[in-house]
Amino acid sequence: MPKVIVVGGGYAGLAAATALAEAGHSVDLLESRGFLGGRAYSIAPSETFPAPMDNGPHLFMGCYAETLRLFRRIGVEKNLQWIDPLALAWLTPGGREVSLKCTPWPAPLHLAWGLLFSNAFPWGEKISLARALSAFSRKPFKIPPGVETVAQYLEATAQGPKVRERFWGPLCNAVMNVPPPVAPIEGLGEVLRRVFFGSRRDSALGVARLPLSEVVSTQAKKFMEGKGARVLFHEGVQSFVVEGKTVGVKARSGAFYSADALVLAVPPSSLSALWPVGTWDAAAHFPQMGKSSIVSVHLILAKPVLEGHLVGLSGAKFEWVFNRNANWGLKMDGQYLSFTASAADDLARLKDPELVEMALKELSDRCPTARGVRVLHSKATREMAATFVWSRETDKLRPPCETPCPNVFLAGDWTDTGLPATLEGACLSGHRAAGKILGPQTPAVSPSGG
Repeated sequence: MPKVIVVGGGYAGLAAATALAEAGHSVDLLESRGFLGGRAYSIAPSETFPAPMDNGPHLFMGCYAETLRLFRRIGVEKNLQWIDPLALAWLTPGGREVSLKCTPWPAPLHLAWGLLFSNAFPWGEKISLARALSAFSRKPFKIPPGVETVAQYLEATAQGPKVRERFWGPLCNAVMNVPPPVAPIEGLGEVLRRVFFGSRRDSALGVARLPLSEVVSTQAKKFMEGKGARVLFHEGVQSFVVEGKTVGVKARSGAFYSADALVLAVPPSSLSALWPVGTWDAAAHFPQMGKSSIVSVHLILAKPVLEGHLVGLSGAKFEWVFNRNANWGLKMDGQYLSFTASAADDLARLKDPELVEMALKELSDRCPTARGVRVLHSKATREMAATFVWSRETDKLRPPCETPCPNVFLAGDWTDTGLPATLEGACLSGHRAAGKILGPQTPAVSPSGG
């Protein structure tokens, strides 16, 4: 079997490496850091904060066919717990809770009946929301002429203030990690099609039972080594060279690795720096894809104030709050809450005390039981380059899996997957790269993976 080098141990690299190892290929996975999972990682407990902290809380969805394919392959499906049918709740200023709860009926009736009985939106806004969503029930999407961004689509379809505040805005920020005025409507539309117009299970929310670093890292390494693959940590790549049908990779450690094929599952700027100058004009433009941040605040409170796995804060900068006691089954006297803000470049510039104060105020304004509760521990985290900035301009820069070198392939959530920079997009890209190497006898992606 041919030998393959995979550079990068994020979800894209893991999808490619595990698929290739499963097929019997000899695989070397080179990772510059000391753990797998890429940007979906957690920070270990410390003296200042005595519990793990995800760098940005992640949700999984039932329509994540490629992510679940990876999870099944390495045997970690049990690390997710599902909210099925989909149920979302928001706390409004003053302390009222509103919700959208889908029914156990087939899609899209599960959503239609959920909207009908939801108290989160006025009646007229429910109708306009349903009509706007129906445009994405099948391809080609029914988008008004001249509409390019999510914000333009909301104007064109007369979306009201409550559905913007509680549905469109938080969804666009969380999924696309860019705000509605920037996000391409086709990108969000593809997500909506997969979530609401496949099966009811596609819209289910998956919550990790463990901190992110524990979800796949240990078992992925064990799986690959069980298949004869090597996982090499702290082995960043300095350069590569293609000589005929052989690819050579030089690591920063000085080690040199050779193989028959290479998968580069690295961020845009890293790939641009790694690619030999003058051999591919497109590579020079990859840094122009930009960076968009995710900011989180982690609080351990003296007593519980919230129930359930997560809740939205209507109209807040920190749009979602995760209850780590419920998520991870933590046994403690108080409550551990993680607040998250996506597309949060403005918040990323604030100091930690300012972020903590903001999260507390936004929670207290919407949750009366949180007012005056003592904070035992607090910490803010920032993932400054959580995703690329998907806009109409950068969409043209997203490269395909193939490169000018016939035995070098790309993987990453920023490549041309047709999806936002999510874990699903990453896994889709990794499986596509593996499929190119494995050949036509093995599908690049699962039947529902796009």
